[in-house]
Amino acid sequence: MNSTAPFPTPPEEEGPCGDWTYHEWAEAFSTNDLARSLPPGHIAVCRVQTGGRGRFNRKWIGGEGGLWASFTVPLDTPEPSPAVCWGHLPLVAGLALLNMLHGMGVTSARLRWPNDLLADKSKLAGILVERPAENMAVIGIGVNVFNDVASIAGEIKDPPARLADLVQDCPSLHDVMASLGRHLDQVFSTFAHGGIPALQDGLAQAWAGERPVSILTDDETIRGIFTGIDDQGNPVVSLPAGSLRTVPAHLINRLVEE
Repeated sequence: MNSTAPFPTPPEEEGPCGDWTYHEWAEAFSTNDLARSLPPGHIAVCRVQTGGRGRFNRKWIGGEGGLWASFTVPLDTPEPSPAVCWGHLPLVAGLALLNMLHGMGVTSARLRWPNDLLADKSKLAGILVERPAENMAVIGIGVNVFNDVASIAGEIKDPPARLADLVQDCPSLHDVMASLGRHLDQVFSTFAHGGIPALQDGLAQAWAGERPVSILTDDETIRGIFTGIDDQGNPVVSLPAGSLRTVPAHLINRLVEE
């Protein structure tokens, strides 16, 4: 199969992955950067990612043995619901990832708003969504699978977890990628027809309970108990006085679990 777009170096391997087409490199600076040149329905994946990033350009270490993949999705779906806001795609990807992990028996998996996937208090995966074109988004997902997380424990804020330690007979990286693609298809389709309200039942369970947090904005630090999100994807916090406060997502620089 020929590559569908020019790249600095050609992919080493290409082929079908369920309803997706994948393009795999041995090493890449960023799969999100590679995916920008691909049409919707494709996956850019690499075995080692040297310049992976999270929100606010935080570093993501992508050693061999992890899944470092970026999925391209269309934003010109026929007759999208008025409830659809493409800015909610990190929640869409997070729910797809969580559904996959729960299906594998990782009952400790949960989301941390807006784009982290934890196993209890350890970070298992992260998500970075970018929009390189009006009609397409790139959903970058990094999952610790077989990679050596012990070597990076002191270099990142959260203690790391990996899938191979949580799942007996852990699937191959390709099988994890294919399963993630199927779950992303399912959740994205539901979202495109109904927005966040259509995913509310799943997202209500995604946080695995209420927990104390600090929410940092440019103007203040809000402390309280995170209770979930509203139908627009904004965090809802129970304040010490007992009242509930909804914090607009676009104002939030960081949410820190206490």
